[in-house]
Amino acid sequence: MGKIEKYGSYICKVGYLDIRQKIEMPKIKKGLRGGIQEVKGSVEVFVYHAKNKIAGPFKSHKLAIESAHELVGKNFKYNKLDKYK
Repeated sequence: MGKIEKYGSYICKVGYLDIRQKIEMPKIKKGLRGGIQEVKGSVEVFVYHAKNKIAGPFKSHKLAIESAHELVGKNFKYNKLDKYK
């Protein structure tokens, strides 16, 4: 699994946070009796700090960018939990 499949495609950077999107294309499934069924695609937008997902999924880029601006304004820092402290 590559980086694009795991985290999504890079869109932009807001401060130290990255905006990434995952796109699922529509698919056509064939049924047992020859019927054809179309499954809709979707777009999900996430806010990442390095490899850590901070916020999301959002339905649009604007909402994700606004959320990232709020987090940067609050000086949000991702702290990994130490299990063995």
